[in-house]
Amino acid sequence: MGEEKKIDLSQFRDKFAREAKSRLGRLNGGLVYLEKNPTDAKLEGDILREAHTLKGAARMLGFSKISELTQGFEEALTRRRDKVIVANQDLTDALFITVDTLSRLVDALSQPPREPIDIESVLDRLKLAQIHVEAPVAREEPPPSPTAPPSPAAPPSPATMTGLPASVSLRSGRAGLGTGTSVDPARLESISNLLTNAVAHHQRELDLRERLSELGFFYRRTAAALLAAVQDGLAQGEFSPAFARRVAPFVEEGKSAFQEVGTQRSELKRRENVVAMALSQNLEELRSEVMVLRTIPLLPLFDSFPSMAGALARELGKDVEVLIRGGKTEIDRKVAEALTEPLTHILRNAIDHGIEAPDERERAGKPRKGRIVITATPKKGRVVLEVEDDGRGIDPAEVREAAIRKGMVSEKAAWRLDDRELVDLVFRTGFSTVKTMTGISGLGIGMDIVRATTERFNGTSEIHSDPGKGTRVVMELPFSMAVSRVLLFLSGEQFFALPIMHADGVHAFAARDVVMMEGRKSLRLGETPVPLVWLNRLLGLPDAREHGDRYMAVIVRQSGKRIAVVIDRVEGESEVVVRDLGKYLGKVPLFMGSTILGTGEVALLLDVHDLVTAVRMRPETSPEGVGEGSRPGIDADILVVDDSLLVREMQQRILFSSGYRVDTASGGKAALERLSGKRYHVVVAGARMAGMDGIQLLAEAGKTDYTRDLPFILVASKEHREDLVRARAAGAKGCVTREEFTPNRMSAMIGSILGRSVGG
Repeated sequence: MGEEKKIDLSQFRDKFAREAKSRLGRLNGGLVYLEKNPTDAKLEGDILREAHTLKGAARMLGFSKISELTQGFEEALTRRRDKVIVANQDLTDALFITVDTLSRLVDALSQPPREPIDIESVLDRLKLAQIHVEAPVAREEPPPSPTAPPSPAAPPSPATMTGLPASVSLRSGRAGLGTGTSVDPARLESISNLLTNAVAHHQRELDLRERLSELGFFYRRTAAALLAAVQDGLAQGEFSPAFARRVAPFVEEGKSAFQEVGTQRSELKRRENVVAMALSQNLEELRSEVMVLRTIPLLPLFDSFPSMAGALARELGKDVEVLIRGGKTEIDRKVAEALTEPLTHILRNAIDHGIEAPDERERAGKPRKGRIVITATPKKGRVVLEVEDDGRGIDPAEVREAAIRKGMVSEKAAWRLDDRELVDLVFRTGFSTVKTMTGISGLGIGMDIVRATTERFNGTSEIHSDPGKGTRVVMELPFSMAVSRVLLFLSGEQFFALPIMHADGVHAFAARDVVMMEGRKSLRLGETPVPLVWLNRLLGLPDAREHGDRYMAVIVRQSGKRIAVVIDRVEGESEVVVRDLGKYLGKVPLFMGSTILGTGEVALLLDVHDLVTAVRMRPETSPEGVGEGSRPGIDADILVVDDSLLVREMQQRILFSSGYRVDTASGGKAALERLSGKRYHVVVAGARMAGMDGIQLLAEAGKTDYTRDLPFILVASKEHREDLVRARAAGAKGCVTREEFTPNRMSAMIGSILGRSVGG
């Protein structure tokens, strides 16, 4: 075998040094603020993300001392955040000393120091300053100085740390993007020509209006002369043929003038419309060209990833290739500058967690070399970024176990989540499936940056994973931040706007289309009910009008979640300039800004993340009677249990349409919780489920007097008919395949079990 090819990473040294100095400045400023506000958990998270990114870049480029020292800083602050150690003054001093030493190490990259920089003593001081909460505290933090400046009323925003210099923000480094604006001379010439044409069209429009004004003057002058002659004749009582002959020239001149005015006015109006259309088209082209000035191709950002990924893979004993597709795709410079950090974390996760070691891949029938593909695709005013690997994927069961272990969700709640909802927990701050912290993984910092970045630009982020085959992270972002394409609509008398990338359509529906799902009213949309909310009631606005039995809803999508927002009227799509709500109002929940419409009215732009969260957290907002009494009632409560959300919803819909009251549970453990709080007439459960399956659930229910005689119907797939035999042997009152789960079949079976005639 030939010698392994080495990649020269020295080209990134200067870029790393510039970015590191910027991050260290933010770390230092953040610590100053944290010292005055020791309970600011949001700020702690911002500082940790800065340190985590700095450590990752240093590790990729082989700056081991910087990486090791940043790791010590990160671990100490993580333990402080998690209340494992006491937040004392010694720890604060040690953190400041660590940042100072890191600054000296970064300076040493360009100017070697006279003496070696000792990091061991700094790491030792960090360790000594960490006093565990269980241990007696040696010294207390001194009380804040009476002269200390008061704390700000609001916490720092995700993008900046309050108290830092204006030039210091939590914005990501701009790998390869440059600091100036380079404009193609041909594009400048195009803009110059468009401006010249716009001025010429405008001048022609002014000339036409002046000509129309002259024709109007000629018309008024002729009419005035004719009127004067007639009035003069009337005054003298003269109606002789001689008078008619004297007036006739004025009449003829007037007729000619009227015809001329009419003809020329029509022609001038036609020409004015042509000029107006040309001017409008010209201005639209000009706007497009100017918008393009704000955009840059993504290739300079992507170029550094193959080398950096290769270095990390070699350190981990793996072999990885990174492929770039769609590098010429352009995006707003402001968005591009913020993408370095989230994309770096996605790559690090893919290499560390996803891509297997060569021998393991070979045993799994995969090529020894792993593959990561980064793709950028333009899509109707948006840019879709995808990072896909062919590694081991994400195991939902492992995610569930980690989420319970870290206390992010209760065990009861965790078992109610389907696979997609479980995988989405990866975006939560502090989440990691790794049990031991290393220099690369385990701190739970990384993927939350991906979600925070996309939401900052009103985009979306999703993870799709197939265990054993790979993972795909999708980020959808706006092409330009200068204007936003929105859906305009009315709720009451107020205009609202919704980013079009989050609108999945507008649907008319009737009260009978509303069903109860997971304890709240939902809109029956295809096979998947969607949580329903009345926007005016959510915002405390009055009802605008009587809807009768017909309603209209906008389907809103955000990070894989959908809600149906009831509105009064749709105004259509429009491109608008979004303005913030001003310093006085700041960030208002549910809103991200406003825009002024062509009519002069103000439309409020909804914050999709806040809206989806509010709908899923707040109580019912629908008017009374909606979705109630829309099917024949049968005095029987059914509990449907399955670990597939789609199966649960389909079975619930079938039983609901037959007149039953139906609740659902996402698994065996969740079902036991339901059974302990409510008496059901029948349980319908899947024979095969993750964790506790339907047969095990039946056995557990038989151990309790309260549920011992509860009838069970077990459902199996046609590929596993042997489960039906096991179900009958276990004592199930009924057995059916999913394909046989029809309204008539289930009504007959449940009616037979309950000893009554159901459904006629």
